[in-house]
Amino acid sequence: MRQMKTSTLIFLSGLLFMASFLFSTVSYAEDAHGGAGFTVESIIPENQVDKKYSFFYLKTTPEQPQTIEVKVTSTQEEPVTLKVAVHDAVSSSIGEIDYAQPEPKLDESLTNPITSFVKAKDDVQEVTVANFEEKIVAFEITPPKDSYAGVKLGSIRFLREAVESETSQTGLVPEFARVIAVMLTEDETPFDQGAELQLKKVDLSLYNGRKIIAATMQNDQPKVLQEMTIKGKVTRKGEKEVMAEQEQSNFSVAPNSHFDFQLPLGLEQFTPGTYVFTGEATGDERTWKWTEEFTVGREQAAKINEETVFKLMVPTWVPWTAAGLLLLWIGLIAYLVYRQHHWLERRHRET
Repeated sequence: MRQMKTSTLIFLSGLLFMASFLFSTVSYAEDAHGGAGFTVESIIPENQVDKKYSFFYLKTTPEQPQTIEVKVTSTQEEPVTLKVAVHDAVSSSIGEIDYAQPEPKLDESLTNPITSFVKAKDDVQEVTVANFEEKIVAFEITPPKDSYAGVKLGSIRFLREAVESETSQTGLVPEFARVIAVMLTEDETPFDQGAELQLKKVDLSLYNGRKIIAATMQNDQPKVLQEMTIKGKVTRKGEKEVMAEQEQSNFSVAPNSHFDFQLPLGLEQFTPGTYVFTGEATGDERTWKWTEEFTVGREQAAKINEETVFKLMVPTWVPWTAAGLLLLWIGLIAYLVYRQHHWLERRHRET
């Protein structure tokens, strides 16, 4: 009996030992930086649509120019040089409106983006403030001659590139930015009512080196969508097992923009074939639902599997070592069984 227990312990130990080769641990670290050295403040004009907002939410008139101003204040004695730029707002995959992309990919439904008619006065690209100084930076708005519905959304951004003396322990030189949103309207209709979501395509892709299923969504209306909840799942066609799923809440979408709703995949090799994406989004007292088939070919799957940064990497010596250990383990078990059988026979003859 004792020998049978010994055999069982050896069996379990062998399994645990071999399992240790199949799993790995990944750790992440975060680094935070502070001390921008400056602040910015919007100077709200009379044509502000709603004065409860501290950003620019202005009513414009076709071809009627206007100048708006931002107060930049230094919070330190040393000079601070800032880059000044205007950006178009776009949607992001994390559910936040991105106001800081220097060259965003604009949606095909967007005409006359903010960057086409909002400019820094005199083409100012940099401003320097020092010793707790305050400066006013002006921006000119020249609305197009053709009227537009809904809203145009973008931002004014002030960027400070830190000096090398502020290099972090990771060797990175931090940047500090302050952004003021700019939202323009002619009809003054509610900016957060009337968005429309469409599913454009679903495909296997990479994001920051990680395999994902990307469901590309488009809001082709000049309206902001806020506090949306979106969820989705992916199954292989004809099967019920869910291979990827994701749900996000408090999701915001910029007007006339698109984004990738991402469903992360595991470390396993992705198999080519036909799959089904099922999604649902709720917001603005509406619900959108989609069911879309998509096919991933052999070459595409192989390319993504090869290019992903996150994958199971098994050293070449592991399979041979595992095979040797397995044979040794089987031989040991066979020997113990033989010993037990021999012992039982001898005891039976003695009795």
